[in-house]
Amino acid sequence: MALAAFWFVVMRPARVQQRKVVELQQALQVGDEVVLSAGIFGTVRSLSDARVDIEIAPGTVITVARQVVVRRVQDLPDQDRPAEPGSASEHPTDPDHGQDPRAPRGPADPTQD
Repeated sequence: MALAAFWFVVMRPARVQQRKVVELQQALQVGDEVVLSAGIFGTVRSLSDARVDIEIAPGTVITVARQVVVRRVQDLPDQDRPAEPGSASEHPTDPDHGQDPRAPRGPADPTQD
């Protein structure tokens, strides 16, 4: 009985998810915006049986195994989608000081080096 419960709680959902990923990989088309298993976002530029060319930045194309494509961007929840180029969320600022929090900061006390 415990084995059956384990199957329905753990194994079955994993198999269903794996089947969906395989279907996605087989249905890829040029122009699809995808997410790779490493978390890299990109756009499909060309396809072969085993490989996919993904543009990850303007003019930067990488070739990956078809198996590492795990999701389409359009299937992600809105908060997990990458920011549109030029949008406000692409350049975050500190609301208290209006500075980019990623910018290098100098020493806390300017008299110290």
